[in-house]
Amino acid sequence: MSLKRTVQQLFETNSNYLDAQQALNQAYSLKALSDDLYTDPLRFVYELIQNSDDAYDGYSTKTPIVHIAIIDKNYLVVANYGKSFSERDVRGICCVGCGTKKLDREKTGYKGLGFKAVFGKSDYVLIASKGIFFRFEANSKAFKWNEKWAKDQTSWETLNQQKFVYPWQICPLWTESGQIPKSIREWLFAQSEVVATIIRLKNISETQEAIEMLAKQPHVFMFLRHIKDVRFSTSTLVETSLNISVLKDGSIKISHDNNKVKSHWLLYSCRLNVPETVLGDIRLPEKLNQDKVVEMTLAAKIDANDKIEPVRGSDSVLFAYLPTKISTYNLPILVNSSFLVNASREHIHVDSLWNQWLFSCIPNETFKWIQELTKNAKWSEKAYYLLPNKIPAKDKLAERYNQSCNDSVKVIPFLLSIDKNSLSINEAVVDITMFSSDNCIGHELIRDFILHRSSPKLKLARNPFVTNSHRLRNLGITQFTWDGCMEMLQSRYFSSKFTCESDIKFIQYLYTQRNSTQIQKRLYDIPFIKDQSGSADWLMLDSTDAYVHQEVMVWLETQPPIKQWLRKF
Repeated sequence: MSLKRTVQQLFETNSNYLDAQQALNQAYSLKALSDDLYTDPLRFVYELIQNSDDAYDGYSTKTPIVHIAIIDKNYLVVANYGKSFSERDVRGICCVGCGTKKLDREKTGYKGLGFKAVFGKSDYVLIASKGIFFRFEANSKAFKWNEKWAKDQTSWETLNQQKFVYPWQICPLWTESGQIPKSIREWLFAQSEVVATIIRLKNISETQEAIEMLAKQPHVFMFLRHIKDVRFSTSTLVETSLNISVLKDGSIKISHDNNKVKSHWLLYSCRLNVPETVLGDIRLPEKLNQDKVVEMTLAAKIDANDKIEPVRGSDSVLFAYLPTKISTYNLPILVNSSFLVNASREHIHVDSLWNQWLFSCIPNETFKWIQELTKNAKWSEKAYYLLPNKIPAKDKLAERYNQSCNDSVKVIPFLLSIDKNSLSINEAVVDITMFSSDNCIGHELIRDFILHRSSPKLKLARNPFVTNSHRLRNLGITQFTWDGCMEMLQSRYFSSKFTCESDIKFIQYLYTQRNSTQIQKRLYDIPFIKDQSGSADWLMLDSTDAYVHQEVMVWLETQPPIKQWLRKF
């Protein structure tokens, strides 16, 4: 069947009612749905952007583009250059709750309601599909009164005390190019192979402000499956664009058309195996119920100095490929996944088993991401800035998230040891003193002492030391503190294993670090010169040279600067 015949058939079917009240009930239901779907000016724009993104699924093109324009100070255009409308697509947007995406795993939508959002903002919507046109128009003369309902519309309205309205939102009208407003026709014919939705807006200034705000928040496009180029034409003839590109280090750069970086993000994508326990969620759409795997993407913001910067405030929202309005949890990163959302896609269902499971995956995958980054030279020292904190919100999603924080930190080897091995937090130690470095006491003696005094016994790695970070200390990692260090240096256990060779290395280290505030503060308290009996002590060389261990003393005679430094005390 041709697209023209499909449109004509749908008009005949969806405008044919036995009774006028049936048509009116449908019209009122559609109006209520459209009004409720998207309450702010951006929501229906998001829906059209998503439709444009889905149009590139399976469609080969070098750079998938979405073009957002305001024409003649009256019309909003959201256009793409992907697949043209099929008969199935036309039927999909003319029904309620049975759209074409409900079973398509490669497309984002699943409710079959999204397109109805545009009717909350307009009474005239034109679809252009590569030279073919049809429209939805509330006041079209194509709608004829059926005399089987009553003599005429006026008498029916008087009798029933209701104004009659057709359910125009599901009644497509075939449109010839000559019926299209001139400004729109010129814009469309200047585009090559364009597929567009054109909306005559009731409040153009409100929508224009929203689009200009959208252009200043480019990260909202980051999780689209296909689109990498977003073009804006609003109040002037000048077109601006945002380009989404992947850099060599795997990060995402979003830049203006002048190549000036607008924002910079580090992304981590994973595929999650869906547990059977969540498939019983009554809200789960059929296409997700069929899947055994679901995708999740985490994004960290990178500042101009290549440092990880927490996402804050209203920017910290959850994404279901396009942003929701959920910022309650104030996560420091952006999270995108197939969350179950309400009809407006502004909120997610807190009591959903599916969403609770997805929330439990966020900390787990964050720790895995940190593990990856610690092995990347560029991001290794910055990875711990991603460590998840518990969230204070009091609901089921927060509970699952916080429980996952507790569980994941114990089992995922997200720490990188000094000798470049991945360790779990129970295998690792943070050395506040830095004495575990190879040019000082070294890791073996300190590790052995920590194990010697621990109760219950720790299960530390062969070299358990990791880079010091206050974020790790807050997670409860074992710490080798200055107090613990003093206890070790004064213990018989340590003295029995501390050789003259080790002592010489220790003295050299203290000398090289002599200007360190921490060393200067504690130097008089640190027993670091081995005596004749083999014990480490703090010895004044002028009065006790005879008691310094002979091997250490012989070495000091060859090191005048170090010996002179010691005499100053």
